[in-house]
Amino acid sequence: MNLWDKSPAKVLGLLLSSTAHKFHFSEIVDGSSLARGTVSSVLKRLHQAKVVLREEERFHYDPPFRAPYVYYTVNPVLIEYLRLQAPST
Repeated sequence: MNLWDKSPAKVLGLLLSSTAHKFHFSEIVDGSSLARGTVSSVLKRLHQAKVVLREEERFHYDPPFRAPYVYYTVNPVLIEYLRLQAPST
C-alpha cells in the first residue's frame, strides 16, 4: 500500500491534523469524506503496518446500549517521518 494514495492520504492527513486527539471511526469517516467500507479497509491496513495505533475504550457497560468505541492515532514514532514524507500540495 502506498501511504500517499488518495484514500490512505485522506485518513493520515486527518489523523496528523491533531496528533493529540484520538479519533473514533465515525469521526474519521466524517472528516475524510470517504465511505465507511473504504475507511475500515484503510485503517485495517494502516494498523497492520503499525502506522496507526488502535485502542478500544476501556469503560465497560451494559451491551444493549452501544459497543465500546475504538480510537485511532498515528504511531508517535512515525509522526515526524510521515510529516516529512507527505507530498506537498
